[in-house]
Amino acid sequence: MKTQSSVFGRRASAILIGFILFSLLLPAQTGKGKAEPVHLFGPNLVTLPSSSSLYQIQIMVRTGSADDPPGKEGTANLVARALIDGGFGDPRNPVTKETLAEITRPWGDAATPQVLVDKQATTFSVTVPRDAYPEFIARVLKPMFTQPLWLQAELDRLRREALAGIQSGLRFEDEESLGLAALDNWVIPGLGLDHLTPGTVKGLGAITRDDLASFYKRYYQRGNMFVSTSINDQDHLAALTQALPEGEGVARPMSLVRVTPEPGRHVLIITQPNAIATGLHLGFPIPLARASDDYWPLFVGNAYLGLHRDEFGRLYGEIREERGYNYGDYSYIEYLYGRPFFLFPPPTTPRTQEYFSMWIRPVGHSYTHFIMKAMTAELDRFVKDGLTPGQVAEAKIKARTLYLNYAESLSRQLGYRLDDMFYGMKDNGYLQQMLARIDAVTPEQVNAAIRKYLQVENLKYVIVTNESLGDKLADDIASGNNVTPKTLAEYHISEPVPPEKKQMLEQDEQWKAYPLNIPRSNIQVFKAADMFESGPAEPGH
Repeated sequence: MKTQSSVFGRRASAILIGFILFSLLLPAQTGKGKAEPVHLFGPNLVTLPSSSSLYQIQIMVRTGSADDPPGKEGTANLVARALIDGGFGDPRNPVTKETLAEITRPWGDAATPQVLVDKQATTFSVTVPRDAYPEFIARVLKPMFTQPLWLQAELDRLRREALAGIQSGLRFEDEESLGLAALDNWVIPGLGLDHLTPGTVKGLGAITRDDLASFYKRYYQRGNMFVSTSINDQDHLAALTQALPEGEGVARPMSLVRVTPEPGRHVLIITQPNAIATGLHLGFPIPLARASDDYWPLFVGNAYLGLHRDEFGRLYGEIREERGYNYGDYSYIEYLYGRPFFLFPPPTTPRTQEYFSMWIRPVGHSYTHFIMKAMTAELDRFVKDGLTPGQVAEAKIKARTLYLNYAESLSRQLGYRLDDMFYGMKDNGYLQQMLARIDAVTPEQVNAAIRKYLQVENLKYVIVTNESLGDKLADDIASGNNVTPKTLAEYHISEPVPPEKKQMLEQDEQWKAYPLNIPRSNIQVFKAADMFESGPAEPGH
């Protein structure tokens, strides 16, 4: 398998540095300071030991935007935010957003509950001083979860904020988030996963106060919740449990019907009025869950291909570092919330249906077609050639170092424990098995997992570009025209071409000639202003 010499040197340095850091830091995590066995109190509650004077509490409700009623997309998100900011407690003296800020101010900013709503999980997080805990339960947590008021004025404010986030924010201000969100909606049709978590413009407008109350009553039940906390005091744990709404919860299977990729290659081009560069994405559903035996082999393989926000990956080395087309290039075997802002995947966005994706950060408009071919060709090479034993060994060292980041805080550890319960891995959790499972991975397992789950025949691409270029780009992709890599001058290469650069230029020619074979009928062009108006029938579906 061909590897650029400079890329090899960079990768070797990264591996050496990562291994040294891992060797130095790991004892603090797994040696004398190793966490004690997890204490379990009931099927839906996990505690982690902590000597801190602060209690951390995370509560996951097994519901999200996938449960939004048709035509009322955004219900799950509004319910979660209204529980905190929509008024709760005594109707004659409600705790509003302003009142809540006054109550929690003496306990610190983290004592104000925060919520993350995803497609199949909604997670509330809070940190409160141990000494203030009884008062916090009585004045905040219990009335928040059991006495929501759904105040109309507050709901209208939350609705306006959600609409502004879509109409003024996502559509026009953040090119990369727009592409990532569009792919997330489009790559898996059905199962309620094909619309924005914050909702749609029409859906938000249709939601009523009664809709929120009905959704809350159905899903916000103790039996439908997972809790992870640093509380180990039995009385305080009992108070936490009693603060949650009663009920057995909604019966949910641990896995859904698996979605297979739509046959062929399909492209959604989204145009913005003032996009100064073009972002590219591709994806397809894969039937892989964290509990699968294939998860860690594919995790190791993907670390070599395109590790998130890291220079180690081949995509980064080939497209950004060797050629300088953009800021970064990454690949993923499961959904990662918070891109492009987080360096490491945050927990508490578990899903029963995942997808593989690639994220090519914005490139110059003229290079779009070429880079689209390059990303596809590199995925094709990865699937056909796999990795050598040496490359697998490099990837395993890098993958091991990620443990330090994934488990770097008690908050993250608690979040992963929630995910473990969601995936049915409570007694053999993600972080608990990570190092041993990575160590056990073999090259044969890595290449078998790559061949089993990854492919290039059935892909969905999302491209975000300038409004003036959308239709022409669609025609060029269909016809195979205007595939333009950088010139020698743009690469800052002078004649005669140095031997180490000849290999790079030869690969450029291979990328340029790679056949996409996408008919014009499989390419859609839509303005950003038309996106996220409604549910699955909107552009791109």
